[in-house]
Amino acid sequence: MSRTRTTLAEDLAAARAAAPELAERAARVVAAIGNPKSASLLPGWNAADVAVHLGLACTAYAAVAAGVFDIEYWDTFVPEHPDLAQRVAVLNATTLSHAAPDAYLAAPGQIRDGAAMLVAALEDRDPEEPCPVPWFGNDAPLPLAAVVGLFLSETVLHTLDVARATGQKWLVPPQIARLIISLTYLETIPRTVDVARAASLHAAVRVHVRGGVTIGIDIDGPRVETHRDPAPGATDCHIWVDPVAFVLTASRRSSQARQIAAGRMFSFGRKPWLGPMVGRLFDHP
Repeated sequence: MSRTRTTLAEDLAAARAAAPELAERAARVVAAIGNPKSASLLPGWNAADVAVHLGLACTAYAAVAAGVFDIEYWDTFVPEHPDLAQRVAVLNATTLSHAAPDAYLAAPGQIRDGAAMLVAALEDRDPEEPCPVPWFGNDAPLPLAAVVGLFLSETVLHTLDVARATGQKWLVPPQIARLIISLTYLETIPRTVDVARAASLHAAVRVHVRGGVTIGIDIDGPRVETHRDPAPGATDCHIWVDPVAFVLTASRRSSQARQIAAGRMFSFGRKPWLGPMVGRLFDHP
């Protein structure tokens, strides 16, 4: 089974190098929105709503990475709720409700400016440097690497949402998908556990990303720990995933069943039936 040849620091550097071109491509798709009221696949959101959210997300994550994020201001929008998904849902609805009807027109510039800010901020930085992000909880900051991964994730996935809504072409680049998984998922997996579904599950799982990182996931009910490229050990289930398929299914942009049928995801080991179950335990933002 192939293993990643890169460190977290190397992947952060790769993300820094890739961000401007990715942002430029995304900005062009968003700028080409013809009908802003075109329905997207995100419930209740049209193309303009997705564009507004994407512009805000790029601005916010870049500001977090640069250390200029106004935490006190954003705290006023973040509800006190124990569930991350609920906090994010309320935050998204609140920020969209404050947006002007033509706010989506500013999104291409926000995407480009966010990438430029991100690139400038990442020189000689420690990927483990803690960064407070209110909607993840101010008492549990994310490492810088995860913030950068979320910038990439928001960009590729919401540009995909815009493209699907407006009939444009947008493919998630495999290398960007690998970087998103490497930089972000080890942090977000433990934070996005579906407590009810995980309550009775106890398993050691290894997710092997084609051409990228291996993620060890130790599940003890709702308590979940992740490990980057874990040493060989007792494992209940191995899951091999194509990076793009993993990002699309984790974000609910594609069905797990479809990717399994296409051979882009499969599980093996002592308990291979755990593979599909594990995929339903987490909901990456």
